[in-house]
Amino acid sequence: MSTLGSADAGLQRQSVVLRKIWTGIEDWMNCRPGLTFALLSLLYFFAVFMLSSTKLLWLDEMITLHIANLGSVAAIWRALAEGADPNPPITYIMVLCGRGLLGDHELVYRLPAALGYWIGLLSLYLYLKRILPPVWALAGTVLSMTMAAFDYSYESRSYGIFYGLTMLAFFCWTRAARFGQGSGVRYLWLIGMVIALAAGVSTNYFAVLAILPIAAGELALTMHRAKQTQDSLEKRLTGGTAIVRSINSPVWLGLAVAASPLLAYRPLIARSIALFAPHAWNKVSLDQACDSYTEMVEIVLYPILALFAIGILVHFLSRRVEPQYGTSRQSPLPRRLSAFIARVPCRIELPIHEAVGVFFLMLYPFLGYALASMRGGMLSPRFVIPVCFGFAIAGTLVAFRLFGNLRYAGVVFLCFVLAWFISRESVIGYWYRQQRQCFYNLLDRLPEAEQAAPQGAPIVIPDPLLALTFEHYAPPQVAARVVFPVDFPAIRYFRGDDSPEENLWAGRNSLYQMRIVPLALLQSSASDYLIIAGDGNWLLKDLTIHHFPTTHLNIDTRTTDIGGFTPLARGTPAFYTASGDRDVNRASALGMLSVPFRALDNLPDGVSFGPDGGHE
Repeated sequence: MSTLGSADAGLQRQSVVLRKIWTGIEDWMNCRPGLTFALLSLLYFFAVFMLSSTKLLWLDEMITLHIANLGSVAAIWRALAEGADPNPPITYIMVLCGRGLLGDHELVYRLPAALGYWIGLLSLYLYLKRILPPVWALAGTVLSMTMAAFDYSYESRSYGIFYGLTMLAFFCWTRAARFGQGSGVRYLWLIGMVIALAAGVSTNYFAVLAILPIAAGELALTMHRAKQTQDSLEKRLTGGTAIVRSINSPVWLGLAVAASPLLAYRPLIARSIALFAPHAWNKVSLDQACDSYTEMVEIVLYPILALFAIGILVHFLSRRVEPQYGTSRQSPLPRRLSAFIARVPCRIELPIHEAVGVFFLMLYPFLGYALASMRGGMLSPRFVIPVCFGFAIAGTLVAFRLFGNLRYAGVVFLCFVLAWFISRESVIGYWYRQQRQCFYNLLDRLPEAEQAAPQGAPIVIPDPLLALTFEHYAPPQVAARVVFPVDFPAIRYFRGDDSPEENLWAGRNSLYQMRIVPLALLQSSASDYLIIAGDGNWLLKDLTIHHFPTTHLNIDTRTTDIGGFTPLARGTPAFYTASGDRDVNRASALGMLSVPFRALDNLPDGVSFGPDGGHE
């Protein structure tokens, strides 16, 4: 008995120590909100640095880099006007300025996205801290980092930038809509909202969607003020008059001003739609909108939805069952569940207009679907990544409402999402490392493949995902031999889209050193050449149909994992050899069997590719 008593006493002492530790952590974080966010920022930038140093630049980032390399705002504008990329100019200007200040490094190219994403984290934390205790606000901020939107914090594109600016604009609007502060302070917040929205629109046209959650919330606020005005004046005002008096004109004017940069970008938008929409890989569909939830909010979507379901159930039980039975023995619920429900809800000071705004953030993919259906014709999950803010806010608020009265719940929630974030990014880092190794495996086996072709033969890479990255990282003497061929009708016929080829074709004379030529010119100017492409690539099929044989080289490239979230190639790259029209032996052997290519047929407006494989 004495042994059992000693063991119980030891367990009690350990329990007391653990409770003190949990309480101390929670108290420390609640008393030092600024320092805790600073520590989270250190973790964020460390993760960004490690992942960026592992991840190779891929096609989209290479396009950003080449446009920024033009060296001036005027040159960047001209390139975008020619269709080099379907985005406004600010991202490229930021990368240009970063290179000028900090030098030529991959992390520098990605720094604008990293800073933009961090601005979103700061805005989210400040917003949640105004509603919840700091430990819960920090947990909600980390919750947003567990989603796939984090992958754009170290990608040299516009997504991480307008993602952060969306949350900044929303936060500024919530502060501008608050009562009890001077008009000067409110106008400062309003100016911040306008600048954030306008800057977002200047990085990505889809950032105009950030206006809609604010507009919906402002409309809800107007209706609420109108009702209060009517009640306070004992309905002496008609409904219409009360609504007019309740409209906050500066906010609506600010939203209009924020959208005004789109007027300057109208020529760029029209050119982008004309080039990319007809054969885009990301055609508008409801499937794209629905996939945005699973691809951007990712797996953490399901625990959040489970929280929503539990919250609805507890709300229903607390409203319908417990008022009749309480926690007495007559309650139809188990005693433990009755006791839990009795401690819920934990009050949340969330105004109705902010709740409407958060709800519209959660609807972001469907707002994007509506916009793209009306104008643009293209939609992909990364266009609507601010949906992650909606689910991070709503998930945190529901979790606090359910468990906020339980001891240590905030610290437990924080530890859970931190563990999720660290685990996820560790896996992502491993994938990028594997992808990097696969790419260099391909480079290492190139000398073996070159033995099957004449010395100095062209290296033909018809895969746009691989071509620019290969040229960038390959030795200069190898990069100088890279050729990117195009046959637009064949590409559309065999693959169904031509968006990246349109990017590269538009910049063939101004952006890229790599030779970008119609397939007919390659065939007419080459004898034997080397091809690097995945099995089933359009070029292999196109050559076969035109009776130009290709030979697969039996070389194990060990590049199975070269794809991924931001793929470096379509399929698993392999080496092939082929012959052009200058190969006299091939020409005499085939006689008239081969069907010659015509350069005019290979262009974007070339004749269509028929079911028999020929150009009609």
